Amino acid sequence: MMLAISIPRIDWSAIALVSSAALIAVAPPDASVRHPVAGHFSVPQASPTPGAPTAAANAVSNGGFETGNVDDGWYQCGDVNAYVIKDHPRSGEHDEYSGTFSGSGEPEGNSGVCQAVTIPPGGVLSASLYQLSNEPDTSFAYQEADLLDNRGNVVLNLYKTVNYKAAWVRASWNLAAYAGRTYWLYFGVHGDGYSKHSTQQFVDDVVLTGSASREGEDVPHATPGPNARTRARR
Repeated sequence: MMLAISIPRIDWSAIALVSSAALIAVAPPDASVRHPVAGHFSVPQASPTPGAPTAAANAVSNGGFETGNVDDGWYQCGDVNAYVIKDHPRSGEHDEYSGTFSGSGEPEGNSGVCQAVTIPPGGVLSASLYQLSNEPDTSFAYQEADLLDNRGNVVLNLYKTVNYKAAWVRASWNLAAYAGRTYWLYFGVHGDGYSKHSTQQFVDDVVLTGSASREGEDVPHATPGPNARTRARR
């Protein structure tokens, strides 16, 4: 006598539905977990050739951004745009702003401007800075200024910080050791796109002149980059 054995039939459609539901139920990535974002300095390929600097003349063109645009020597040199605005300029009617357009959150990558300058003998760079940030440190976002070579490599970091001071501060750096060389002067903000913090920087009245009386001063907050010797463009 032959016994009839009943084998349960597998319902593959039900398994597929359960699998889909399981995937949907997986929690999304925690948006509060931050990851560093690499920034890029995009210096123009066709670099301008500044004239030979003199000790008295300002080697920076349009240092007060009074054209109302990122032009007249200045270029967009980050991953996302920086802006020339009319918000509380230190002098004149305009200043430069790096950060998100709305002022909320961090830019994703670099937001900044740069200009090719030739360092005069005894060169001293000065600029007015208005910096806002609620970051605890520079791990993911910061304000900065640098000298870049013609490939966008950092030759000299002038500062990297997360200052919060709702007022204009005048800063200066002794660049006499780099006299005669041409670099891209960069001011900007770096961020990781995080929406719960904000880092901003306003810049005005950028001046680069020669001053033999300051040749012996230290360079405040300036750190030579890895390309300080090999990438310098004369």
